[in-house]
Amino acid sequence: MKKKKTARPLDPVDRVNRAGMIALIVSLIAVYCVTALRMTGTLTPTMELIDGRASIRFLDVGQGDCTLVVHRGHAVLIDAGSAYFASSTAETVARYAPRLDALIVTHPHEDHMGGAEAILKAVRVEELYLSDIPSSEAFYVDAMKAAGKRNTEIVKVREPGEFLFGDIRVEFFDTFGYPWEDLNDASLAMRVTVDGLSLFIAGDAERGLEGEIAASGADCSAAIYHAGHHGSSSSSTEALLDRIDPSVAVISCGKNNPYGHPSQIVLDRFAARGIEIRRTDREGTVVIRGGDLP
Repeated sequence: MKKKKTARPLDPVDRVNRAGMIALIVSLIAVYCVTALRMTGTLTPTMELIDGRASIRFLDVGQGDCTLVVHRGHAVLIDAGSAYFASSTAETVARYAPRLDALIVTHPHEDHMGGAEAILKAVRVEELYLSDIPSSEAFYVDAMKAAGKRNTEIVKVREPGEFLFGDIRVEFFDTFGYPWEDLNDASLAMRVTVDGLSLFIAGDAERGLEGEIAASGADCSAAIYHAGHHGSSSSSTEALLDRIDPSVAVISCGKNNPYGHPSQIVLDRFAARGIEIRRTDREGTVVIRGGDLP
């Protein structure tokens, strides 16, 4: 009959070594957590934690818009995609930004605001920026209720101005007097600048509102252009592109969408100007980081 082996008790030196190793591991974890939260606002390992550069993520939300800007623990989300992808969109946003300084909705269409309620429930949103155009649609009403329950401050944007969220600067252009007939032309138009990156984004603005912006004389130059109305032929006019003069155009649209977005006319227009084209329907989420552009 074999003798039962008994564990050898740790001698004092072994106990000290093990305790020291545990203390070191705990210390390293604590340092990581503090550093990660301070630099990126999330415990999720990201490239920004390594190099400190900002990121702009054009999330793949099918036929909709959702753009996340993150830098040094601050985050701004522009539009929220549709309700169809709300759960996955909220999960992705929470992974990179469990706290949003601001959620900005360009206009109350479902493919831009349908996911707002889920995002408001999934992450801490300090402020919700909206145009002064209400909607009776369920997605709008539900988002407003969620904002109220989460004590998110609601800011109605009624005039041009600048807002600063950490190093993320958002400039709203003066489009508020435009006599729109379709909500697309009531979209908020803005430029976002951070860490050497500049982005022009105006929701579903079409040629009417684009013409208003171009004729205003405002400096709306930006290296990155978020293609208006998912690359529709009704947007991305020559006049606006002359004012923005982008090097990259990002088109957010659904794969095999029924609208034929992006329009070949728009694609040809970009190509003729030497503008690099990035597309969520082909690449999935498009990521541009500080230092990526010349």
